[in-house]
Amino acid sequence: MEVVVVDSDQIDGATRLALRTLWDRAFGDRFSDDDADHAYGGVHVLAREDDRVLGHASAVPRRIRFGDRPWLTVGYVEAVATDPERQREGIGRRTMERLQEEICSRWPVALLSTGRATGFYELLGWERWRGLSYTQAATGVVPDDEHGGLMILRQDPSAVPDLSTSVTCEDRPGDAW
Repeated sequence: MEVVVVDSDQIDGATRLALRTLWDRAFGDRFSDDDADHAYGGVHVLAREDDRVLGHASAVPRRIRFGDRPWLTVGYVEAVATDPERQREGIGRRTMERLQEEICSRWPVALLSTGRATGFYELLGWERWRGLSYTQAATGVVPDDEHGGLMILRQDPSAVPDLSTSVTCEDRPGDAW
Protein backbone atom coordinates (compact mmCIF):
# COMPACT_ATOMS: atom_id res chain seq x y z
CA MET A 1 0.00 0.00 0.00
CA GLU A 2 1.22 3.50 -0.81
CA VAL A 3 0.23 6.73 0.89
CA VAL A 4 0.37 9.78 -1.38
CA VAL A 5 -0.25 13.49 -0.95
CA VAL A 6 -1.98 15.47 -3.70
CA ASP A 7 -3.57 18.88 -3.96
CA SER A 8 -7.21 19.04 -5.04
CA ASP A 9 -6.36 20.43 -8.47
CA GLN A 10 -4.25 17.33 -9.15
CA ILE A 11 -7.12 14.88 -8.62
CA ASP A 12 -8.43 13.53 -11.91
CA GLY A 13 -11.94 12.38 -12.74
CA ALA A 14 -11.22 8.70 -12.13
CA THR A 15 -9.82 9.42 -8.67
CA ARG A 16 -12.80 11.66 -7.85
CA LEU A 17 -15.11 8.79 -8.77
CA ALA A 18 -13.06 6.36 -6.67
CA LEU A 19 -13.22 8.76 -3.73
CA ARG A 20 -16.98 9.15 -4.00
CA THR A 21 -17.30 5.36 -4.08
CA LEU A 22 -15.12 5.09 -0.97
CA TRP A 23 -17.15 7.73 0.88
CA ASP A 24 -20.44 6.09 -0.07
CA ARG A 25 -19.15 2.72 1.14
CA ALA A 26 -17.80 4.17 4.38
CA PHE A 27 -20.65 6.55 5.26
CA GLY A 28 -23.68 5.36 3.30
CA ASP A 29 -26.43 7.92 2.99
CA ARG A 30 -24.85 10.09 5.72
CA PHE A 31 -22.45 11.54 3.12
CA SER A 32 -24.03 14.17 0.88
CA ASP A 33 -22.90 15.91 -2.29
CA ASP A 34 -22.14 18.95 -0.10
CA ASP A 35 -19.92 16.76 2.10
CA ALA A 36 -18.05 15.62 -1.01
CA ASP A 37 -17.65 19.22 -2.20
CA HIS A 38 -16.26 20.22 1.22
CA ALA A 39 -13.41 17.72 0.81
CA TYR A 40 -11.91 19.68 -2.11
CA GLY A 41 -9.93 22.90 -2.19
CA GLY A 42 -6.93 21.84 -0.16
CA VAL A 43 -4.66 18.85 0.31
CA HIS A 44 -5.55 15.14 0.19
CA VAL A 45 -3.84 12.06 1.52
CA LEU A 46 -4.76 8.89 -0.33
CA ALA A 47 -3.98 5.34 0.71
CA ARG A 48 -3.86 3.22 -2.44
CA GLU A 49 -3.28 -0.39 -3.27
CA ASP A 50 -2.97 -1.17 -6.95
CA ASP A 51 -5.61 1.11 -8.51
CA ARG A 52 -7.96 1.02 -5.51
CA VAL A 53 -8.35 3.89 -3.00
CA LEU A 54 -8.48 2.34 0.48
CA GLY A 55 -8.28 5.48 2.58
CA HIS A 56 -8.65 9.23 2.35
CA ALA A 57 -8.36 12.37 4.44
CA SER A 58 -8.23 15.98 3.31
CA ALA A 59 -7.68 19.38 4.88
CA VAL A 60 -9.03 22.58 3.41
CA PRO A 61 -8.42 26.18 4.46
CA ARG A 62 -11.27 27.68 6.49
CA ARG A 63 -11.64 30.95 8.34
CA ILE A 64 -12.43 30.34 12.01
CA ARG A 65 -12.82 32.77 14.88
CA PHE A 66 -11.80 31.76 18.39
CA GLY A 67 -13.59 33.87 20.99
CA ASP A 68 -13.26 37.54 20.11
CA ARG A 69 -9.88 37.13 18.39
CA PRO A 70 -9.48 38.02 14.69
CA TRP A 71 -10.48 35.43 12.10
CA LEU A 72 -7.73 32.82 11.54
CA THR A 73 -7.24 30.53 8.55
CA VAL A 74 -6.94 26.96 9.78
CA GLY A 75 -6.80 23.54 8.20
CA TYR A 76 -10.21 21.91 8.41
CA VAL A 77 -10.20 18.12 8.07
CA GLU A 78 -12.81 16.58 5.79
CA ALA A 79 -13.93 13.20 4.47
CA VAL A 80 -11.74 10.89 6.54
CA ALA A 81 -12.63 7.39 5.40
CA THR A 82 -11.26 3.87 5.19
CA ASP A 83 -12.72 1.13 3.03
CA PRO A 84 -15.00 -0.83 5.39
CA GLU A 85 -13.43 -4.13 4.28
CA ARG A 86 -9.98 -2.85 5.32
CA GLN A 87 -10.71 -1.13 8.64
CA ARG A 88 -8.61 -1.99 11.69
CA GLU A 89 -5.47 -2.44 9.56
CA GLY A 90 -3.93 0.96 10.40
CA ILE A 91 -4.89 2.59 7.09
CA GLY A 92 -6.84 5.41 8.76
CA ARG A 93 -4.05 6.04 11.26
CA ARG A 94 -1.37 6.17 8.55
CA THR A 95 -3.53 8.45 6.40
CA MET A 96 -4.21 10.86 9.26
CA GLU A 97 -0.60 10.88 10.45
CA ARG A 98 0.51 11.90 6.96
CA LEU A 99 -2.25 14.52 6.73
CA GLN A 100 -1.15 15.95 10.07
CA GLU A 101 2.36 16.42 8.66
CA GLU A 102 0.84 18.43 5.80
CA ILE A 103 -1.33 20.42 8.20
CA CYS A 104 1.68 21.34 10.32
CA SER A 105 3.50 22.65 7.24
CA ARG A 106 0.53 24.79 6.15
CA TRP A 107 -1.51 25.97 9.17
CA PRO A 108 -0.93 26.73 12.86
CA VAL A 109 -4.16 24.98 13.88
CA ALA A 110 -6.52 22.37 12.49
CA LEU A 111 -10.10 21.52 13.36
CA LEU A 112 -12.44 18.67 12.58
CA SER A 113 -15.92 17.57 13.51
CA THR A 114 -16.53 13.96 14.37
CA GLY A 115 -19.16 11.81 15.94
CA ARG A 116 -18.07 8.52 17.38
CA ALA A 117 -14.37 8.68 16.45
CA THR A 118 -13.13 11.07 19.16
CA GLY A 119 -10.97 8.36 20.75
CA PHE A 120 -9.21 7.68 17.42
CA TYR A 121 -8.31 11.35 17.02
CA GLU A 122 -7.24 11.74 20.65
CA LEU A 123 -4.69 8.97 20.11
CA LEU A 124 -3.29 11.10 17.26
CA GLY A 125 -2.90 14.18 19.49
CA TRP A 126 -6.20 15.97 18.84
CA GLU A 127 -7.98 17.66 21.73
CA ARG A 128 -11.72 17.97 22.32
CA TRP A 129 -13.11 21.46 21.96
CA ARG A 130 -14.81 22.42 25.25
CA GLY A 131 -16.46 25.70 24.24
CA LEU A 132 -19.66 26.45 22.40
CA SER A 133 -19.74 26.60 18.62
CA TYR A 134 -21.39 29.09 16.30
CA THR A 135 -21.86 29.75 12.61
CA GLN A 136 -21.47 33.16 10.96
CA ALA A 137 -24.54 33.15 8.72
CA ALA A 138 -25.91 35.90 6.48
CA THR A 139 -28.31 36.83 9.29
CA GLY A 140 -25.54 37.03 11.91
CA VAL A 141 -23.88 34.65 14.33
CA VAL A 142 -26.10 31.71 15.23
CA PRO A 143 -25.46 28.95 17.79
CA ASP A 144 -25.23 25.37 16.59
CA ASP A 145 -24.92 21.99 18.23
CA GLU A 146 -21.59 20.94 16.76
CA HIS A 147 -19.46 21.75 19.79
CA GLY A 148 -19.72 18.22 21.19
CA GLY A 149 -17.83 16.74 18.24
CA LEU A 150 -15.30 19.46 17.47
CA MET A 151 -11.63 18.65 17.92
CA ILE A 152 -8.52 20.76 17.53
CA LEU A 153 -4.89 20.04 16.68
CA ARG A 154 -2.53 22.78 17.81
CA GLN A 155 1.13 22.95 16.76
CA ASP A 156 1.58 25.87 19.11
CA PRO A 157 -0.90 25.97 22.01
CA SER A 158 -0.47 29.75 22.24
CA ALA A 159 -2.24 30.06 18.86
CA VAL A 160 -5.48 29.03 20.60
CA PRO A 161 -4.75 28.99 24.34
CA ASP A 162 -8.31 28.50 25.64
CA LEU A 163 -10.27 25.47 24.40
CA SER A 164 -13.34 26.53 26.36
CA THR A 165 -13.90 29.82 24.53
CA SER A 166 -16.44 30.06 21.73
CA VAL A 167 -15.55 29.07 18.17
CA THR A 168 -17.25 30.38 15.02
CA CYS A 169 -17.04 29.15 11.44
CA GLU A 170 -18.25 30.83 8.28
CA ASP A 171 -21.41 29.31 6.85
CA ARG A 172 -21.33 27.12 3.74
CA PRO A 173 -23.78 24.87 1.88
CA GLY A 174 -24.61 21.68 3.77
CA ASP A 175 -23.22 21.25 7.26
CA ALA A 176 -21.48 24.41 8.43
CA TRP A 177 -18.97 22.39 10.39
